[in-house]
Amino acid sequence: MKRVFQFFLLFICCFQLSPSLADDKPVVSVGSHTLTESDFKPTEEELASLQEDPMGAERRELQNFTKIVEFVEHHFVRDYAANNNLTAAPEFVASFKEAFGSESLNGEKLDELAEFAALQFAVDAHLYKTHGGRVVFDHSHPMLPIEAYFNAYKAYSEKQQLVFFDKEIANTWWLGFVRPNAVEIPAGDVDFSLPWWHKLG
Repeated sequence: MKRVFQFFLLFICCFQLSPSLADDKPVVSVGSHTLTESDFKPTEEELASLQEDPMGAERRELQNFTKIVEFVEHHFVRDYAANNNLTAAPEFVASFKEAFGSESLNGEKLDELAEFAALQFAVDAHLYKTHGGRVVFDHSHPMLPIEAYFNAYKAYSEKQQLVFFDKEIANTWWLGFVRPNAVEIPAGDVDFSLPWWHKLG
């Protein structure tokens, strides 16, 4: 039931992106970076896929919302790191590459992913040290200081450094911090001395 509700919220939210892509209206901004409706314009190949796939439109809407989430996270992490003199530790960049490098994930793509993961970990640790609060497991972020991120995003929002230009999108995005059924990591087990990928295996 929870997944159905979340999907419904995502669908309603992203449906707002569909009209008038040509207007290039802003969707969300973080600092000096803005995501616009034209950034969601599908390629000819994607349009063809939508026509052939009965669930294509729904998948496209979900992909659009995922793009919003990734845009906000990416630019927030880089902006917050710059504002707080945080950097990606070279040893954590190297260990990420060692843990996840493969034939399909290598080269520049792996370099960028490893650098961002290490930078994000530095932000995680700083946020938790600053705000404390609830830490939960997320499949793409196994030790997520969700309450600390919420507080930091709220501060950005109050300073107009995080702006959603659509109320439905904003409401859906902020609901993502509620997660009443998320697996919570006990405070005694929270450790930001090493990144989560060091604990794999």
